[in-house]
Amino acid sequence: MMKATSRLLLLTLLAGLCLPDVGQGASSQKPLAPMPASARQLIAIKVTGSKRFREEAVAAATGLQMGTAVNDDDFKRAARRLGDMGVFTEIGYTFSYSSAGTRLELHVTDAAKFLPARFEDFVWFSDAELRQRIKQHAPLFDGELPLYGRLADEVSDVLQAMLVENSIPGHVEYLRTGKPDGPIESINYHVNDVLILVRNIEFTGASADDLPALKAAGERLPEHEYSRSRLNVLVQRQLLPVYYERGYLKATFGEPQPKVVKQPAAETEDGPRNQTVVDVTFAVTPGQQYKLKSLEWTGNHAFPTDTLQRMVRAELGKPANTIRLGDNLKDIQKLYGSRGFITATIKPDATFDDEAGTVAIRLDVTEGYVYHMGELEFRGLDNSLMAKLRNAWKIRFGEVYDSTYLSEYLPAAHKLLPPALDWDVASHVTANGRDKTVDVDLIYSVKAPK
Repeated sequence: MMKATSRLLLLTLLAGLCLPDVGQGASSQKPLAPMPASARQLIAIKVTGSKRFREEAVAAATGLQMGTAVNDDDFKRAARRLGDMGVFTEIGYTFSYSSAGTRLELHVTDAAKFLPARFEDFVWFSDAELRQRIKQHAPLFDGELPLYGRLADEVSDVLQAMLVENSIPGHVEYLRTGKPDGPIESINYHVNDVLILVRNIEFTGASADDLPALKAAGERLPEHEYSRSRLNVLVQRQLLPVYYERGYLKATFGEPQPKVVKQPAAETEDGPRNQTVVDVTFAVTPGQQYKLKSLEWTGNHAFPTDTLQRMVRAELGKPANTIRLGDNLKDIQKLYGSRGFITATIKPDATFDDEAGTVAIRLDVTEGYVYHMGELEFRGLDNSLMAKLRNAWKIRFGEVYDSTYLSEYLPAAHKLLPPALDWDVASHVTANGRDKTVDVDLIYSVKAPK
């Protein structure tokens, strides 16, 4: 029985770049091609080095088929295919052959960063259906995607095929998204050229007493247009507050479950072309209601606790209304800002007693430094107007800065401008941490007539 081990190919992949051409290298060993047909049949693929992917998934992603005749070029193409996906930073392979067939061993190193894949508006399919279908055609998809590489495109291709097969118009696009000036947090897929409207929002698990408030909050969905992002914002800003106001501080909402009640079709009297209508259901878990046991303050020095406490509307022994508490804390932050503490923060820390059904809240204040008035600049005005508005500004250079003053100043300054023109103003306030000053830049412009 003849057995040998072929040369090693080690490829270092740069994220987002194509794999370089692979040189042949020197070898005294016979290539696979002259070997008997039985020796060239692929009988095993072994994968080492990956902590993220199962061996079977990597083997399937190579595109190689068991029992077929293979050669070194096939292995190079398989390595390149894996490299193009972006899931590995290094890929190497060795192979051995005998009369029984050829065995391939892949040596890989996982990419460092993966992002969740999110499906914004594929209302015609459940998440389970989407993931199952994608997994069939992209074996390395596990709900997350590498920051760069071909795998994100493969997922898009599968989603597009599902739309075509089900006669759903529109085309699939995806975006790498994150917070402004922040890192990329997810890869979001959505369908263009189809308008998806929400007809009704229903709730399961909610009590009859809570349903009217939930229904009213659900009506605040912007333009009644469906997308996961819009609905997530609705949950955070409108639906959860319904429970937080009543002391249900651990209430949760499940993922929105859309049900298509009108498929996209050509334009009719009922609506525009390619319009889909859905009903959405949220599963609600209200959890336990908590009463306020205590409210304590720490870290406050500029203002006594009694002063701050009087600004908070919270009754001990009553359901803890954290929405109202949040509004009260915003007022307290304004108070701090009016005394120059423009970076002051107040962090609530809650301790729950589930057995007693109570919550103790500690408010940790970080006052920071007192900031003083820095530079005041006006733009878009002639010198005479600029002098008028500068004289009207009451906080002089070096004085303690009042962060509430600008909202008082702008309406007063507007009265000093020529009334025949429609003025607009943009304000830019910059806190300089090094010298603890605040620069104010006011940019005036005249609105174009309508």
